Amino acid sequence: MAMVTLCPQCQTAFAIQAEHYSAADAWVRCGRCAHVFEVDQHLFELDGDTSTPNVKERSVVTNLAAKQPSVAVNALATHHPGIWLMACLLAWLGLQALVYSRDQLAAAMPELMPVLTKLCQPLACDVRLPLALDKVSMESGSFKRVDANLYAFEGVIKNASDFPVLMPSLELTLIDSDESVVIRKILMPPELGLADRLRANRTQGFEIKFTVDADFSSRIAGYRSLLFYP
Repeated sequence: MAMVTLCPQCQTAFAIQAEHYSAADAWVRCGRCAHVFEVDQHLFELDGDTSTPNVKERSVVTNLAAKQPSVAVNALATHHPGIWLMACLLAWLGLQALVYSRDQLAAAMPELMPVLTKLCQPLACDVRLPLALDKVSMESGSFKRVDANLYAFEGVIKNASDFPVLMPSLELTLIDSDESVVIRKILMPPELGLADRLRANRTQGFEIKFTVDADFSSRIAGYRSLLFYP
């Protein structure tokens, strides 16, 4: 007498052994039609030889045990589609959050740069230092005339964040006594003698000197400065 399980979909019978039954944890997959079912719901005893055409000598459980991870995933997708959909959605949202915050992550943990760069390749994005104008400010500034048409401007830029940021550029506007614009200059970090990276919770000072045409020099009474990212 032998124990046999019957596939409820294609009605194929399989000889089953006790050790196979425990290894499959009650879930099996039909070797003929790939249907997944609970083995203990379709067990019966068969008198005589199990080598008849209707009974497969190879246990379906043995086939399942060799591919247990695949069967577990198939069983989850088949019997719990809502959970499977939720898992896919959470994975996608996690990936989106990772890509969205890639600059901050790369700045805080440089060892993640290769992984983040690879993730960005199919999305046509890049990884660079964060742009954080809300954390960057002009700590101090001083504008003065050095000579007849020679002026100097010095300042200190502060990064108040806990991660490195991209050094901003400077817009320096020279104004007259009515606060009308006389000259406006755009100065990139290299022109200020600054590196591209402004370290976390640090300040960086700079000083520049420049000449102004005599026709404009006599009108200059003050300045305005603005940090920005091009």
